[in-house]
Amino acid sequence: MSAALLMCSPEGFAVNYEINLWMKKQVGNVIHEVALSQWQGLFNTLSSLAEVQVMPGDAAWPDLVFTANAGLPMPEMRRFILSNFKHPQRQGEKRLNRVWFESQGWECVDLPSGMTFEGAGDGLIDSRGMLWLGHGFRSDAAVAAWLSGQLDMPIRLLQLVDPAYYHLDTCFCPLSDGSALYLPEAFDANSRQLLEGVFGTRLIELTPAEGRLFCANAVEVGGRVVMNDPTPRLRAVLESRGFAVAASPLSDVITSVGGAKCLSLRLAG
Repeated sequence: MSAALLMCSPEGFAVNYEINLWMKKQVGNVIHEVALSQWQGLFNTLSSLAEVQVMPGDAAWPDLVFTANAGLPMPEMRRFILSNFKHPQRQGEKRLNRVWFESQGWECVDLPSGMTFEGAGDGLIDSRGMLWLGHGFRSDAAVAAWLSGQLDMPIRLLQLVDPAYYHLDTCFCPLSDGSALYLPEAFDANSRQLLEGVFGTRLIELTPAEGRLFCANAVEVGGRVVMNDPTPRLRAVLESRGFAVAASPLSDVITSVGGAKCLSLRLAG
């Protein structure tokens, strides 16, 4: 199955409120033209690697552009588990995501009322077919038990402890060769031990500086890893493992916490 990604047109993107640490004092500070240009750069890069579909943006819901949070796709069954967003500032996105996915022939599945889960922002599948779920800030740990009834795959929970990295995809990125990028300080001790036990020497530890550059918020397609600003050290580590690394600057988008992974949702491949 070839890779297919979903992005959202960025015309409505802005920082109009503060719901995470990165948004502090950033309301109204986004340079719109720069953000649009950076989104277009990422779109061009990803389009050279995969089929990229684009859903329309909506200025009433500026974070709609972060399609990774829309939900969790199950491509084999053409089903899509819609997110239940924690913050009211994002809850209206659910209706728009439902409309788009149903228009594309997906069956949308609702989470139980009162259970929060923010999709592929907190749910990442590794090369073994294991689903890793982040919880602690935006998604409930209880979602693991509910998802186990929907999905035929092993599920492991990871406790997030640093509010700067409140979604799993800001601090963890499984790669196709069985390795993974991760930021140790974003997890509690038990979660670090679990990751070390599963990935072993294939676990690539990011430095705090690389964490702040959103190097874990990366997209890999066919051995090419796309991220905001890879450091020379990380580029060398990835290249030594056979990956090609592409920088796609996203400085203005990161003011709302969104790197390459946040801005794209893998639909297939």
